[in-house]
Amino acid sequence: MTTMAAVTTANRKDCRGYYDNIRRLLNPQPFANFILGLIFINSIMMGIATFPFVKDDDDLRYKFDLVDQIFLIIFTIESAMQLLYFGLRGFFRDGFRVFDLLIVILSWAMEGTQVIRAFRIFRASRLITRIETMRNLVLAIFNVMPKMTAIFLLLILIFFIFGVMFTTLFKGMYLDGELTEPFFESLFYSFFTLFQMMTMDSWSTIMKQIQEEYPTAWIPFVIFIILTGFVVVNLIIAVICDAVSILGGVDNNAGLSAYAAEDGRPREFCIDGANYNVIEQKVEGGGKPSSQLCATTAQRLEELQKQLDDLVVAQDQMRRVIEVLSSRASKVKIKSSSHRNRR
Repeated sequence: MTTMAAVTTANRKDCRGYYDNIRRLLNPQPFANFILGLIFINSIMMGIATFPFVKDDDDLRYKFDLVDQIFLIIFTIESAMQLLYFGLRGFFRDGFRVFDLLIVILSWAMEGTQVIRAFRIFRASRLITRIETMRNLVLAIFNVMPKMTAIFLLLILIFFIFGVMFTTLFKGMYLDGELTEPFFESLFYSFFTLFQMMTMDSWSTIMKQIQEEYPTAWIPFVIFIILTGFVVVNLIIAVICDAVSILGGVDNNAGLSAYAAEDGRPREFCIDGANYNVIEQKVEGGGKPSSQLCATTAQRLEELQKQLDDLVVAQDQMRRVIEVLSSRASKVKIKSSSHRNRR
């Protein structure tokens, strides 16, 4: 029994030394910078591999593929070491580590055909998990997604209202030769055209073609552009910027980290007025982020909620205006059709 206990103790010490070696390799900043440099070089090489002097030279293309395979093996070894060190629970508790592993697995799975191998460039997205600024921006976007739900629903409602209205008013103009493209021949065509107009892409050209037949058609066009291209899009940008400013105001001692603490267990961090499983760096005295920061965040969220409520009210008012304009536009179309029939 004594011999077995001694062997067990020795094995535990060996395992502990093994994990300590992995910890010393994974945690230092030089190793992280080394992996970051490999990801960057691999991404540049995949871009260079698309040029004709590489694609047309079989020998050079083989060398590029060989180097790419070496990069993939290194990334696989790194992910395996992290999985061994953190364990299944600790590893999959961090979303960024799971994202890295998923990219590596997909890279191996996409080695079959040339078409699928083109998606290897997604390996460059691992830069997001390595650069703190980009990582914090992604966290900010995910944190405000619940608050942006109302904005997206509003945008969908606006698209549906104007899609139905434009299809009803302007359907058939392409078949009559009055439009160069079937912009509003069906509801799906209308949705695509409205998305194009929201991006400010040639919306005035579409409007001018329709104005040749319906001079007052500029009214619904201008209303749609104001609602989507200016109000809704800028509101989305404002919400994201507000979340980024909140992250930027967090003290460095309570900053975000993509990797778990030394014990591999995430701690709670107060942000956006709620507790998220975000890693918190150690602060002096082992304290937590100040309650003043949480209070300031809660006030900002209240102000944002008031703005969203005001937006809903304005949307109801705008819906009434659109219904009135739609009814008047229908009357104008009926009069124009009757006048055309008389001629």
